Amino acid sequence: MSKHKTLAAAFAAAALVCTLPAAAETLKIGAVLPMTGPAAVFGEKFQQAYTMAVEEINAAGGVNGKKLELLIEDSQEKPQIGKTATEKLISAGVLVLTGGRSSGVTLVEAQVAEENKVPYLIDHGSSDLATRSGYEYVFRMNPTAGMYTNALKAYFDENKPSAVVHINVDNAYGEAIYEYGLKGYMKDAGIDYRVIKYAAGQLDLKPIMMQAKSADPQVVIMTAGDDNDATQLMKAAQEAGLAPEMFVGTGAGHSIMGFANQAGPLAETVLTAGPWHGDRSQEQYKQFFEKFTSTHGHEPGEHEIEGYAAIYVLADVLGRAEPLDREGVRKALAETDVTTIFGKVKFENFDGYTNQNRGMTDLSQWIGGKMYTVYPKEQAQRELVKFPGWK
Repeated sequence: MSKHKTLAAAFAAAALVCTLPAAAETLKIGAVLPMTGPAAVFGEKFQQAYTMAVEEINAAGGVNGKKLELLIEDSQEKPQIGKTATEKLISAGVLVLTGGRSSGVTLVEAQVAEENKVPYLIDHGSSDLATRSGYEYVFRMNPTAGMYTNALKAYFDENKPSAVVHINVDNAYGEAIYEYGLKGYMKDAGIDYRVIKYAAGQLDLKPIMMQAKSADPQVVIMTAGDDNDATQLMKAAQEAGLAPEMFVGTGAGHSIMGFANQAGPLAETVLTAGPWHGDRSQEQYKQFFEKFTSTHGHEPGEHEIEGYAAIYVLADVLGRAEPLDREGVRKALAETDVTTIFGKVKFENFDGYTNQNRGMTDLSQWIGGKMYTVYPKEQAQRELVKFPGWK
């Protein structure tokens, strides 16, 4: 396959020469997702993306004449339940695992996958530990939490702030954003950087924002695992009268339509630093964007693009695996070098990471209920707008 052709285009072209046998054996892909509970909105996003990709690939002839079969188990976004879900999928005979979503569940899924020698492609779970533990069967397509702020740090290199307050959720995701993403950079850059922790789902966040206000920050960074926490943070900021030049989320809760819907005008000009939202220059990206939006009634964000691309990566891997078993899939994953609508996917060992893709990141901003890329400049859809203050 030409490196200039996306996987989606390649599978579409294959439909012209490949017909599916009437009784083809299926290739099982297992995904652990939060299908119930507070994070079910994320599970639905990935299910929609996975299903669209599976249906397209199967309609184009499948993988070497075999259909893909997607098996989903509910984690409820709880690590222990995620562990049981992973074990159930392995017992069901899946060739490869994906999903996980949250850092906590992803770390458990990675551990179970490694112990059972089942290849696992992470498409969103961001805890750096998943690919810093020397695992042989665990691969990650998306940037780690420590990489989420790469574009933000590049922006700070060009526009150095005098003082930054980081409102950080007290869990594995928040710890990774701090430990691997911001702590060392802020110290080396000489930026006045203060961290204030809060508990996920905490009801009264106004005291947190009052504390942040006392530091008179130029930039307020917020790490929230879901759209509800992201919304409550902005409500508390308004109540406290906290008005920096920039409010910046770190992906997750601040990067999904649920935040814009709940927060309404409070979301206006809020930025989010995280995985980029796809290669908009590709014709395949444009086709996916239009099809997904018309099918599901909302525009795809980072989660949907990651999930859709992950299935195409796995289809490519399954097509190259020799033998077609879990060990063969692991070897094929290690040799992956393809282009997707999410960008280039190649798993490498670097800077303490194992089987990690060098995923792209960006800064996006909510304007008029829509998210636009504003940095880096070569990917920007519009210019960054500073927070205008509370009306």
